[in-house]
This record gives sequence, structure tokens and C-alpha cells, in this order.
Amino acid sequence: MNTPKTILKHYWGYNGFRPKQQEIIQSILNKKDTLVLMPTGGGKSICYQVPALVNNGICIVISPLIALMEDQVTQLKNKGIKAMMLPSGTAFSELDILLNNCIYGNYKFLYVSPERLQQELVKERIQKMNVSLIAVDEAHCISQWGHDFRPSYLLLSQVREMLPNTPVMALTATATKQVQDDIITQLNFKSYQLFKTSYKRNNLSYGIYKTKDKKYLLLQIVNKQKGATIIYVPRRNATEKIADYLANHNIRCVTYHGGLHSKTKQLNFELWMKNKAQVMVATNAFGMGIDKSDVRTVVHMHIPQSIESYFQEAGRAGRDGAPAYALLLQTGNAIQKLKNQYHSQTPDIDFIKYTYRKLSSYLQISYGEGEEQTYYIEFSKFCERYQLSKSKVYATFKILDKNGILNFTEVFKEASQFQILISIGQLHIFIDQNPNYEPIFSQIGRSYPGVYVEPVSIDLEKISQSLKISLNNLVEKLTKLAAQEIIYFHNETYDSKLVYLQPREDEIAINGISKYIKFHLENKLQKIQKVITYVEDNENCKSIQLLNYFGEASDPCGVCSVCIKNKAKPTINDTLIKEAIKQSLALKAQDSRSILANLQYAEVDLIRILRSLMEDGVIAIQPDNTYKLIQT
Repeated sequence: MNTPKTILKHYWGYNGFRPKQQEIIQSILNKKDTLVLMPTGGGKSICYQVPALVNNGICIVISPLIALMEDQVTQLKNKGIKAMMLPSGTAFSELDILLNNCIYGNYKFLYVSPERLQQELVKERIQKMNVSLIAVDEAHCISQWGHDFRPSYLLLSQVREMLPNTPVMALTATATKQVQDDIITQLNFKSYQLFKTSYKRNNLSYGIYKTKDKKYLLLQIVNKQKGATIIYVPRRNATEKIADYLANHNIRCVTYHGGLHSKTKQLNFELWMKNKAQVMVATNAFGMGIDKSDVRTVVHMHIPQSIESYFQEAGRAGRDGAPAYALLLQTGNAIQKLKNQYHSQTPDIDFIKYTYRKLSSYLQISYGEGEEQTYYIEFSKFCERYQLSKSKVYATFKILDKNGILNFTEVFKEASQFQILISIGQLHIFIDQNPNYEPIFSQIGRSYPGVYVEPVSIDLEKISQSLKISLNNLVEKLTKLAAQEIIYFHNETYDSKLVYLQPREDEIAINGISKYIKFHLENKLQKIQKVITYVEDNENCKSIQLLNYFGEASDPCGVCSVCIKNKAKPTINDTLIKEAIKQSLALKAQDSRSILANLQYAEVDLIRILRSLMEDGVIAIQPDNTYKLIQT
């Protein structure tokens, strides 16, 4: 007989559950609706996966995060568990087959987006399935008061009506009391159980540090905290700049953002996961679903736009329970910059309508068409074509994604066309004279026989793998052949994937969601103000501030930047630092950076002691910003 513990041991290899997991699983086995509030890395997926494997039938998992669904399906398949997802852009005939497999193929998990559940074919087939559990992941998306509201989630109550006897589990890592109540109401929970594990992380030290030179401070942090590190930056180009800076100081680091080739992203991810690279410099596209417990430090080089997103990203540090750090670095103008960004980069309804219309024209989609079609664009080229603000267009695509108009994914893709322009006789002569090109023509000719007649789309990545040469080397060779007019070769790269979830309707499409967009923009401004309050409050424990936001009381953590600052009693370490500073300044006057470089103490401690010595009249600061020793 399968029990939760035997399932856990068999598929995950664990001997016991984490706190609350067993009670949550039992609630579902008792057919109770269940709300699960568990921080990032707390083990939410096991809470619905284990009971689904205990019971007969299939578990439907609803999630808005395509990448996370793909990861979870892959992980389940690797364990020998039958799971599938319904990807965007799937043709009707293929969708029909996939759904039939769920009914007759003994599948245990079906992952779907909320938009998929609105399709008549999907609703019809789900009613024929033996559904044991409905799991609503990222359940905060159902609430207008949440940080990631999606109107399509409001229609999930229809799934309950189709499957009235099936228990529902709603899971989220970030939900205020208001959002919790909204989830319960919107999902029509009646006899339900609520499980909440504390958001408090005793091993995690939160720190907010203001500095004139963020890069220099970052270098000190990375050198001191030697373990796995994530550095979050707001834009793609910032990832490369920070990575280059660290690499120039002998720090092993890699990057991750939506504009990277999939193979590069995978390679970088594996290097970091295996600790062959200490630092991952990434946009917030990185992190969802990563299973790395030994991250020692998470650094934000910018102020995030909500407490929820910051808490989730910071929470990726120290999941193994060992001491870890979540640090936010800011310059003096960071808060004003965040406010300016909101006003300059936030699109209004008219801009969203205009961008949607131009996108449809750019993709040559006729009115009333385009539904479930997949398109690729180079984001910058689209913005340049219509002279649109990149930040506003990006925000617009995100808004249209959240509101179920289209699915927007940052993904690198190459599209290449190839044709042989010379006769077969001329080609033989060329190959006789240039035998190193023979493998290329042979491979392409076998795989794409039409290249002798007309331009044909070819897969460069697959060809480079078959030839066992690098992709760059292959492109270089083909470009040379094209320059000699031996072949026609056109290579274009794309970094954005768009799937229209509805037919093109221009004004009608946006008018239908305008009230949600307006509320979203107003709510976003309120979220930003909450973050600013958190960053500016240097009197109250950072951990208490975060926990209070989510409705949880706590005592001071004792390890955050505020608690450390508030520790008034001097320590033996303070005395040592004072003496070290005095001895260093006795040799010559120095600025703070030189002192930091010469003395192996934390910057926060050195700055604190420098201030203390100045107040006591032991040192003084000179016009050139160097410190001079006055008293020995």
C-alpha cells in the first residue's frame, strides 16, 4: 500500500517530511480544501505531488510560470512519474491528442496555465478525467491586492464548478492577510484548512547598505563570503558589466538573462550549480524553481519593485539552514531613481493600445487572427522600428501577459536560411580546391536536399553538433561562403517569444482589461512605496519589518544591518579595529577605500569605528577626504 512516507522515500529518497508537510498532505487525503503559505524553498511542490501519487487519478496543476512548469514536468519524468504540460502555441490536433493521453494514459500530473482552462476543448476533456486534486500554484495571482495579479485566475472558480467533489490546494510563498482572505473567497473554499509555516529565517541576515561605489562594496562582499552567490541586477546589460568587473578581479562568475542562447544559459547554470563558478549575475528571470540549498549570499544591486519579489529573491539564500546573507546595495539617489523609473517607464492605457496594434502590424497578423500562433522578434528592432521606449514596451508585454492577451517569454532563438547558388559541377570544383568545406556541404545537403533549389530554413545548432564544431565557427564559415556568392546565407537572432492567446482585436482586447490594468498600475505604486519605507527605515529590525508586512510578529533577529548597528556595547573586536586604524593612519593619511583595502575587517565595522574615532577627536577628515590621526 502506498503511503505518503513510502512515496516520499521511493521517489525523493527522503526519510521524513519537513514541518507541516505531512499535515498538509493529510488534509488533501481527507478531501479538504487547503491553503498553504510557505516561504521560498519550503517544499511546497511535495505537498501536492505526494498526495497525488497516493491517490488514483490525475492532479491538475495550475501555474502562470511556463519555465517553472517545464522544470517540474522534467523533474517528475526523471523520477519515472508520468507528467505533461500543455504548452502555448499547440495546434488543436496536437492538443486533442495530449488531452486524450491524460484521460487514457495513466498520467499523474497535468500542468496548465489558467488561460488554457478557458478553452472549450480543455474544459470538456477535464470533465472526463479522474481528477484527484487541483493544485493552484502562485495562488496570490488570484488577488488584485497581490503583487502579481492575473485576471485569468479569477475564472478558476469555473473549474471548481466542473469538479465539485475534487479538493483544491492553493499554494503561495508571498501573501499578506488581505491576499489570503481573497484567495479563500475567490476559490470558494468552504470547509478548508490553512497551513502557514513561519516566514522567519533565523539563519538569514538582511542588510541594507548605502555606498558611493556599489561595485567596490560588492567586490568586498564577494571576497569575504566565499560561497555560492546570486547578484540581481535590473537589466541585461548590467549583468555583463558586473560579471566583467568581478572577472577582472579573479572572481569566477557567470550570467543569466533572457537574451542568452539556451545552451549558454544551461552551461552557465550548470557551472554555478556545481560551484565551478562562485557568482551568478542575473536579472530576476533567474531563480524560480532552482534547487540549490547552499547559496550563501544574495545581493540586490537595485531596489526591487515590491516587498514580495524582494522577499522571494532574498529567500534563495541559506536554504540549508547555515548562516547566509541577503544584502541590498544602494547609492544616495537610488530611491529617487526608483520613483523616476516608475513614472518614466510605466505605460498608460493609450500606450498599451498603440504598442499592441503596432506589434500585430509588425507580425503581419490580420484582424481576428493569430490565436495560438507563436512569433519570434528581436525586441530592440521592434522598439526601434516604431521609436518606442524599450522599458515601456517591456512593461506593456508583461501587462499583456498577465492579462491573458499574449504569452511573453524572453528566449534566444536563431532563424537561418541557406541556399547553394552555384551549380553542382561548380560546387564539386570548389570542394576539390577547398576540402575543409566538404563536411559542411555534405551535412547540409543530406539534411536539407531543397537547398539546391531555393532558400531553406536550417538548424545551425543541430548542424554544428553533427559537425562537432562551435556554432560561431560554423556561422563564420557560412558568412565567408556567402561573401563569395557561393551560397545565400541569412542569419537572424531573436530574443523574445510571443504567443497570441486571443485573436487580434486591437481596441476591444485592451478595453476588456483596462480596469485591471489601471488597478495594477495603482497597486504597483503602493508596492513601491512599501519598499521605499523598508529601505529607509534604519531604526527597526529588517527581519521584523518583512515579517510584519506578511502579518507575522517577531523579536529582533540580532543579525541584520539595523540590529548590528543598534548593538551599542563596544566589543573586543572594536578595540582591535580602533588600534588597527590608528596604526595605519600613523604611517600616513588615507581615504576610507585605502583603509578598507589595508585592513581585513568588514566595511560596516570599519565605517562605524571611523565615525566613533572622529566623534572622539582621535582622527579628523581633511579637505581631500583623507583621514588624519590627531591623537595616538
